[in-house]
Amino acid sequence: MLEPGLALCRAMEIRLALPFVAADLGSAYLWSGRAADAVPLLEEAVEAITAMRILGLRSLYITSLAEAYLVLGRVVEAREQAEQTVALARAQQQRGWEAWGLKLLGDIHAQEPTEFEQGGAEQAGDTYRQALALATELCMRPLVAHCHFGLGKLHARTGQREQATRHLATATALYRGMEMRFWLEKAEHEFKSLA
Repeated sequence: MLEPGLALCRAMEIRLALPFVAADLGSAYLWSGRAADAVPLLEEAVEAITAMRILGLRSLYITSLAEAYLVLGRVVEAREQAEQTVALARAQQQRGWEAWGLKLLGDIHAQEPTEFEQGGAEQAGDTYRQALALATELCMRPLVAHCHFGLGKLHARTGQREQATRHLATATALYRGMEMRFWLEKAEHEFKSLA
């Protein structure tokens, strides 16, 4: 049996750990195809981290939440969270999270049909290129591959076959080199559909 002081300390440790557990579980759900289950956990994690004023992790958790919203088609919320990620990352000088946020904004602009028709394709290209430049500078190879993949899909959608081929070939080579099989299959499928 724990002394009252130790029991209180243990309870505090558990309470402090919960947002981190919720965020990790939410991310696992997101990337295993259970985005609907991920959202409440990620929202809880963002809220708790914000209340605890742990600014260094907010960009990470907000990015995951924005990705979950995007997967579920909640584009407006995804955009709001992604924009918040970029602003927060810039304020905290977290250039890596800024790059991820920019890539995510590219995904959002490229996915939304109405926005795509109203200049979203250009915005998507701009944010992908900003993310790519930053990821290249920071040697974030998986993100570099994702940016090329996003640009390849974007150029394919806008009928720019040569640029699409170049970016998809680069993404495919990078995914293969990093043994990122899940993404390699997606990139190869996109590349084949272009031909």
